[in-house]
Amino acid sequence: MKDIITNLFIRKWVQIEKKNVVSVEDSMLPEIIRIQAEGFGTKSRNGVRRYSKRMKKIFYVTKSYDQVVGYCIYYLKPVLSLKGFMKKSVIYSISIDKNFRRKHYGENLLRESIKEMRLNGISSIFLYVNAKNLPAIRLYEKMGFRKIKEIKDICGLKETCYEMELRIL
Repeated sequence: MKDIITNLFIRKWVQIEKKNVVSVEDSMLPEIIRIQAEGFGTKSRNGVRRYSKRMKKIFYVTKSYDQVVGYCIYYLKPVLSLKGFMKKSVIYSISIDKNFRRKHYGENLLRESIKEMRLNGISSIFLYVNAKNLPAIRLYEKMGFRKIKEIKDICGLKETCYEMELRIL
């Protein structure tokens, strides 16, 4: 049932023109996979490929000229409430090429993504970040995310992560 509702949300998704941020294209996948491996030490291609097919409209890529320098993959999480289904979003993965970090690409990617999420009625965005990743935590807090709780073993075995949330509606 949840997948049916998610697919309905995606089909009705309204995209906006974003500054240096575009939706993923198949030709970008090798570079995205490289950036993911560099940022997370993983060589798994399956998650990126699967999301590029299913969630193309909310899989954002940031570019410098024609070069892919980062990406952000979201998935939608419909939540049943007294008012019907609320649309929430979870950041599955976000990373910026190490040569382009601290140059506002991550901030711009998040800001443009949040604008489009707000337009499409997303009420809040969640993410999980390793507690040791202080630059990412500072960026998320700057963007308005707040720490909800600590979670063990979700970001890696014996690793502590924070669940963070940004309420946008």
